[in-house]
Amino acid sequence: MKKELTMVFCAGLAGAVLAQAAEKAETEGLDWDGGADLRVRHELHDNVPQHNAGGAVSGNQSYLRIRPRVWGAVKNEDFKLHVRLADEFREYFHPSESRNAQFPDEVLVDNLYLDLYGLFGDRLDLRVGRQDFIGPQGPEYGAGRVLLDGSSGDGSRTCFFDAIKATIKFDEKNTLDLLAIYNKAENELSWGHNKGADGSYPKEKQMTYNVPGATDMDEYGGGLYFKSREFKEFPFDLYYLFKRETKARFRGAALPGRDTHTLGARVMPQLTETLSAEFEGAAQAGELDGGNAARGYMGYAGLTYKPAVESCKPYVTMACYYLSGDRNGADDNDTSWNPLWARWPQYSEMYPYQDKGVCYWSNLIYPNLTVGSRFANGHKVSANAGPMYAAVEDDLGGGNGDLYGWFGMFRYDFPLLKNIFGKRGDLTGHVTAEVLDPGDYYVSDTVAYFLRWEVIARF
Repeated sequence: MKKELTMVFCAGLAGAVLAQAAEKAETEGLDWDGGADLRVRHELHDNVPQHNAGGAVSGNQSYLRIRPRVWGAVKNEDFKLHVRLADEFREYFHPSESRNAQFPDEVLVDNLYLDLYGLFGDRLDLRVGRQDFIGPQGPEYGAGRVLLDGSSGDGSRTCFFDAIKATIKFDEKNTLDLLAIYNKAENELSWGHNKGADGSYPKEKQMTYNVPGATDMDEYGGGLYFKSREFKEFPFDLYYLFKRETKARFRGAALPGRDTHTLGARVMPQLTETLSAEFEGAAQAGELDGGNAARGYMGYAGLTYKPAVESCKPYVTMACYYLSGDRNGADDNDTSWNPLWARWPQYSEMYPYQDKGVCYWSNLIYPNLTVGSRFANGHKVSANAGPMYAAVEDDLGGGNGDLYGWFGMFRYDFPLLKNIFGKRGDLTGHVTAEVLDPGDYYVSDTVAYFLRWEVIARF
């Protein structure tokens, strides 16, 4: 662990130096800024039921994930140029023979984009380059059910899109984003990882894929995303997205690519001072290489009650999430929901380990209840539970029913330190725990669990 501790120290030192330099640098009308963050996670999971595995479950896993990032930016009122470098390496406690993502692994360009503001009479903002579609306040597009993670193949190490985003501002309350996206399976802006003899990434380093172990699948597309906040009691989003998944390689065979068109809407009515709702629905149509048709459906309905208690801001949400499934497999038309660029944990951190493809959310009916509180001192707690069902019985779990199982999650976020370096720098953490009691969809009836603690320092 000596090398890892050295990297931790260097990241902290770099963040402190960049922060102090940013406070002093303001020359020729340009503002310079910089910083760093360091995330340390310990994750444990066991008994997660596997798809197409004859009743097998995942083995016990226990590992430490360390992700340092350093960033810098230069800007004025007309533009901003932003760059961020990242790495992630691991220390495995069990199984001890695993050596994936060891120090120093690979340094990669995690963000590199140019912002241009106020074009065409302050009607257009433009962002060009490698960028995230999630910020400190959460997903940039809705609740992240169609657009959030452009590089899901590497888990939470990165979530960038190589994209062009043009935001047309009709007025202060109505905007239209035009998106063009091209994410490759292999990240060319990286250094340090030992690639294969043919110069390609190993399968665990693929940035995009839709079948575990598949390689060389690129994703591109784009679309339109309209947001209206014209009416405070009835904000809404409308969107159209196109996605092309190129063919991939899997165990020497070629997997077909597919085109997917998605049309959707999201509304968030404020019913009373304490009662609000959220509804989202989308439909998909497309075609797989070879001629088979593809279609899918997504729906969400939720009702949230927030009593007027300022000291802890409690809330209760009753909701149901629906994603269509496919009964007939790859030899027929595909009727399952394609999660597009929304392959991230959403409700569950256990979902990625079911080996259907990283966070490949599909074939799901999830009625659930969430309760939580947000305290004035920065502490937050939440819990979510409900039965998870398959929308159709597809035999991938090996059982004879449609109940994935009863799922429960608890999460606690907490602050630790603030203003570490003068007016900036903070240390926060969280713990999360999940359990799944498998149902008749799976052969396994062993309770699965996922546990994690995390500390992140921002400089």
